[in-house]
Formats: sequence, C-alpha cells, structure tokens
Amino acid sequence: MKKLLIGVCSCVIIGLMASCSNNKSVTSTTSDEATVTSTSDKKQKEYDSAMAKGKEAIVDKDMSKAVAAFQLALEYRKDSDEAKKLAEQVTLYQNVLSLKDKKEYSKALKELSVLVEAKDGSKALKQYGKELTEDINKEIVEEREDSKKETTEPSKPTAPSAPPTATTDTVWNLQKRSELLAFMQSWGDVMGQSYIEYSPSFEANWYGYSFPSTLTRNNIAVGGNQVILQWSEMGTVSDIYNVVAIYSDIATTTKMDRHLYLFTILNGQPVVLVTMQNQGNAENMIYFEQSQNADLNNGFAEIVGN
Repeated sequence: MKKLLIGVCSCVIIGLMASCSNNKSVTSTTSDEATVTSTSDKKQKEYDSAMAKGKEAIVDKDMSKAVAAFQLALEYRKDSDEAKKLAEQVTLYQNVLSLKDKKEYSKALKELSVLVEAKDGSKALKQYGKELTEDINKEIVEEREDSKKETTEPSKPTAPSAPPTATTDTVWNLQKRSELLAFMQSWGDVMGQSYIEYSPSFEANWYGYSFPSTLTRNNIAVGGNQVILQWSEMGTVSDIYNVVAIYSDIATTTKMDRHLYLFTILNGQPVVLVTMQNQGNAENMIYFEQSQNADLNNGFAEIVGN
C-alpha cells in the first residue's frame, strides 16, 4: 500500500513539473513574439517618419535633405520601391540642375524628359521638371539671341532695292521663336495642358517616331495626302511645309489624348498642323490635319506676321 501511494505521488510531482516547464516555454515564446512585433512597429514608424520628411523636403525644394531622408527610410525598409523611386528622382533632378548650370542644355532636357514622363513618383518633382524645362528653353532662346546680336555688324548704306518676297526674306527668326514659346505656355495653361518645345537638338519621341528627324522619311500626310515637310530655321523654301517649331504634351500628361503640333510656313503663310495618332498603320504614314483651334492659329499667324 505504501509503495502504491509513493508511486502515485511521484506521478503527480512529475506531471506538475512538466506543466510548469510547458508554461515557462509558452511564456518565453509569447515574450519573444511581442519583442519582434514591437521592433517591427518601431521600424515602421521610423520609416514613415523618414518618408514624410523626404516628401516635405521636396516641396521645400531642399533636395539634399530629401535624398538623405529617403536613404534613411531605406535603412528601415530595404525593399521599399517608393523610397528607391523617390531617391532616384530627386538625384535626377539634382543632376539636371548641375547640367543647367554648366549650360549643357541638351543633356539636361533629355534627363528632364525621363523625370517628367515617369508614371509614378513625386507629382511635385514632375511639376518642377516641367517648370525647369520651360526655363531651359527660355535660356536657349535668349543665349542664341545674344549671340546673334554680338556677331551682327552694323549694316552699311546700300542702294534701294525691291521689297523682298515671302520666299526670299526670312519669315522666321529667334525673336519669333521666343514669342511662340511664351505663347504656348500661356495657351497651354488656358487649355489645361503643358507643352514642351522640340528641335533637332532635342527630339520628341512620338510613339516611336523622332521629330523632327522623321520629316526626312517623307511619311507625313496632311488631310489624307502625302506632303513634303522639312525642318527650317527661316521658313523660306517655296512649295513645301517649312517646319519652324514643334510642340507636344506627350511627355507632360498621363491622358490618352496627346497632341503633336507642327508650326509650319507654306509659301509665306502660317499653317499649324496637329496629329493625335498613337499607333501605326499599313501605310506607315503619320496623318496630320490643320488645327481647328482658332486661338492657336491666330496666335501663330500674329507672331509670323510680326
């Protein structure tokens, strides 16, 4: 009987010891999980704080502070695509400012097109990119005008001659280009659109076609009929469309309706051509029509007439 009682007591004691051991194990596991959760929450809060500071720095145009904030955010969340994207965009913007200061305008405009065309990222940075694009275009025009003034010698008196015709006189120049640039900015604001000027030194990528290089391929139609167009600095060649300026909003909007405008002079007459074609065709042609916007047509005509 005594042996039986001793055996029962031993079993009870062993059971109690096992139960205590299990309770300690459960308590330890719960404690570890709580510690991990606490650390994770802390990292998330630090990440959110760094991201907020970075975005605020962009608004304040403190790009160095913004980059530092996004890099800090990546220390808390290395897999954050948003932080990586914003850090890259801010760095790109800083590079553009450096190129602008060095007067490397062509490189700066190409970098800006990448920033402005980005599908995601900072809306504020994209807006700054559009504004910087306009500033650079203005500087290009102003520098060319200054260079022209410096190289122009005082004209000597000459015998009277017959008035020049539209095809022999220069009907387009840097002054008119500058006026068109200013006009397109104001007209774009009215239309709720933003336009970038393109030229041989900074071509537009229109759904795979480069303008104005594409003009040499003779695959342009106006009103359904194939026509000849060429890039022109003066707009004086007879019987063809002299393309003196190109503007598009393809890099500044996410909307499906995008526009490519060719400002042309045909035998001295201003003609604005527009296309919204966004895909190829069996004829491999790009179809343009004359613009039906009266304000745009009148604005260009007035500038040419001046």
